[in-house]
Amino acid sequence: MTKLYFTSEHNAGGNRYSAGNIYDIQDTHVQETLLSEGKAVKVDFPKLDTVSATVDSLMNRYRATKQHLETSPRYADMESERAYQLEQIEQQLKADMAKAGEDYKLELAVLEKELAQEAIKATHKTDEQALQFLDNEVARLSYSDDILGDLQLLQIKINGMNAEGKATVLANFGKLAQAVGDNNEAKEVLKGILSTVKKVDNTAQIDLKLKQIQALKTNDVTAPYHRMQLIKENVGKQPNEIVGGVL
Repeated sequence: MTKLYFTSEHNAGGNRYSAGNIYDIQDTHVQETLLSEGKAVKVDFPKLDTVSATVDSLMNRYRATKQHLETSPRYADMESERAYQLEQIEQQLKADMAKAGEDYKLELAVLEKELAQEAIKATHKTDEQALQFLDNEVARLSYSDDILGDLQLLQIKINGMNAEGKATVLANFGKLAQAVGDNNEAKEVLKGILSTVKKVDNTAQIDLKLKQIQALKTNDVTAPYHRMQLIKENVGKQPNEIVGGVL
């Protein structure tokens, strides 16, 4: 099972997936289709996965121990001891789940802080010399008799810029767009320039991860435990007596 964060709304097989939410997708073909179409991205936070795996491990260990205690002939003449041991593992699991929940929240906070700091570091400094160069080029384009040819030459020059230079072009891209105006051929060249300068800016990827963190904050990593407790509380009850919603 793979967790996917949906970047756009999607309907498939009678299921509706909302943008900005995370879903567990089991079908490999569906996963590949969604990823290739750009409708979703994989949620990849190994430390959070470790906490989730710990919860699963604790739950499996609890079930195995509980089954052993309930069926072991050792306690045939000591039912009070059996009950005591069962209560002990119940309390231990409760404490373990509480810790797992806190660990999950703490890791989310750490990841959020790290991504915020990464976003700041990812912001390239602009270059005064590159800005002056760009302003001169924009002025030249504004009165050019061959705006397409001049823009193509500018594209070659921008391709050769360092990261700071490209960051400067990106920060002032509106000036170029304004100079190009309604020239459709030149607009295509402009798209190529934008694609080049955007490569130095990974804030979009960081923002996407931050959005995933916000979605994960609504996720209860100990949900399997709470479901199990709810089932136990409602065993033998009539439908109108069930608490906690439909099981």
